[in-house]
Amino acid sequence: MIRLSQVLFSLLACGAALAQDVRPRLRPLNDQSNNFKSGPAVGAHIPDFEAVDIDGKRQTFDTLRGPRGLVLVFARSADWCPYCKTQLADLNRQAEGFRKRGLNVASLTYDSVDILKTFSARIGIKYTMLSDPESKVIRAFDILNTNVPPGPRFGIPFPGTYVINEKGIVTAKYFDDDYRERFSAASMLTREFGEGGAEKTTVENAQIKLTYYASDAMLAPGHRTALVLEVEPKPKMHLYAPGVDRYIPIDWQMAKSKAWVSFPAAYPASRKLNLPVIKEMVPVYDRPVRLVRDITLGLDPELAPALSADRTLTVEGFFRYQACDDRECYLPKTIPLRWTFQVGQLDMQRVPEPLQRK
Repeated sequence: MIRLSQVLFSLLACGAALAQDVRPRLRPLNDQSNNFKSGPAVGAHIPDFEAVDIDGKRQTFDTLRGPRGLVLVFARSADWCPYCKTQLADLNRQAEGFRKRGLNVASLTYDSVDILKTFSARIGIKYTMLSDPESKVIRAFDILNTNVPPGPRFGIPFPGTYVINEKGIVTAKYFDDDYRERFSAASMLTREFGEGGAEKTTVENAQIKLTYYASDAMLAPGHRTALVLEVEPKPKMHLYAPGVDRYIPIDWQMAKSKAWVSFPAAYPASRKLNLPVIKEMVPVYDRPVRLVRDITLGLDPELAPALSADRTLTVEGFFRYQACDDRECYLPKTIPLRWTFQVGQLDMQRVPEPLQRK
C-alpha cells in the first residue's frame, strides 16, 4: 500500500503550467517556482552523495542512516532564508521522534560550514547539518533552482524533505512548489507513523466516538500541519462513505479563511454492506477509521486579522454524518470541530556579516 504522503506532490510535475494549477493557495506563485522540481520519485534510489558536516567530517548516506533509514531535508539557507531557519528549528524539536522509529535526521544547504556551525550553536541543533557549497549534492538530486540568477544565492535547491529507507529508496517525499510554505516535522511524523499529535478532543454519543487533534500545537507562518479525525462507530452502527447514492455520507468541512488554506480530506477505503431489505450494497464505515487533511497557515500579513494578541489562532470546521444500525437510520448530526494553535514568528536573525556568502 502506498501512503498518501508518498504521492502528495506527484502532481506537481516539472514545468506544469500555472494555468492548470488547481491546488488551494493563499497567494499566487512567484518566479522562484518556475520549472519546479522535486528530485527522485517515490520508489527510486537516491544518488550517491558526499558532504561535510559542521565538524568537517565527510558524510554519506551509509554514515548518516539509522536502522530504518534517513530523513533528509534540503533547505535554501540557514542564514538568509527565514522560512528555512524556522523549518530547521522545527525539525530539531521533532528529531528524536524520528530516531525512536529508526530514522536518523540530516539537513543539507549550500551554506558554508561556518554558517551552519553558527546557526547550529544558536539553535542547539541535535541532528547532522551538511554543507554543499558547490551544490554538487543538490545537482545530483536534480533539485537545483535555476530561477536564481548568478550571485550569492545561486546554488540553492527547491526545498523539500525525503524519507529514505535503509536501502536508499525514497519511501515518501514532502515538497511544496511555494518555498514560503513547509510541512511541519510533526505532520510528517503523523503521516508516516500515524502517531503523536497535540492534545486530543473526544466527543461521544450513542452512535459514534469522535476524537480529533492536530499534529502540532505550535506552528510558524507558512507551516503545513495535519489535522486528524478518528471516528469509531458504536457496535452495530455504520456510517455511509463518500460516493454513496441516496444516503448521507460522512462529510468533513473546514471554515474558509484568508489566514489559512485547507486541503481535501483523505477518506480511507470503505467496505460494501449488504442491505437485504432494500436489496442494495452500499459503501460504509462500520469499524474505526482515521481521516487526515492538511492546512497551511498564511504569512504574517495574511494571519494578522485572525491572530489574537498573544498570537493564538483558532481554526474551525465540522463533521457531519448519519448513523444507521440494522433496524433504522437516525437523524443526521453535525459535530463542531475546533483547533487552537500558538503561532510563532519567522527566524530573521542572520550570521555575522563576515560569514555571509558573498
